Amino acid sequence: MTCLFAPSLAKHLKAGDQVGIIEGIPTSSNSQQRTLGFQNAMAQGGMKVVSVQSGQWEINNANAVAAAMLSEYPDIKALLADNDNMALGAVSAIRSAGKKGQVLVVGYDNIEAIKPMLNDGRVLATADQFASQQAVFGIDAALDALKNGKKQSELSSNVETPIKLIVKQ
Repeated sequence: MTCLFAPSLAKHLKAGDQVGIIEGIPTSSNSQQRTLGFQNAMAQGGMKVVSVQSGQWEINNANAVAAAMLSEYPDIKALLADNDNMALGAVSAIRSAGKKGQVLVVGYDNIEAIKPMLNDGRVLATADQFASQQAVFGIDAALDALKNGKKQSELSSNVETPIKLIVKQ
């Protein structure tokens, strides 16, 4: 599993730096894949994942989780959130802890509320998965399968869709 954020984070972190991961719901495949990608990228860069805790995809839960991580690991350099809602909670916890500008935050989904935080540096990056087009990607895959006469047993359970790293403009 690769991580879209790795090159962007690598510019700001060094081997040995502590990072925390705020995952969604641990049993969710989406959360598992994102968390695994973060873990692998951090291991490849020599960073130390000191905590992985669930924010349950929610702002308030992520705020509490991030606050606890920042308290327990005061040298943490980055918080990697499995979605932008949780990134918002992390940003709030960082501000409350008086660590603005000292802890990097990344998230997923490229929601509107994240855009000002990208521009002012409170969030380093987010991933745009083109959520408004997800149904179209699925329909296109189904039409392609019909056109090519594929049986259901011949189809992949996954459909590759585009993803783009969004950083400060």
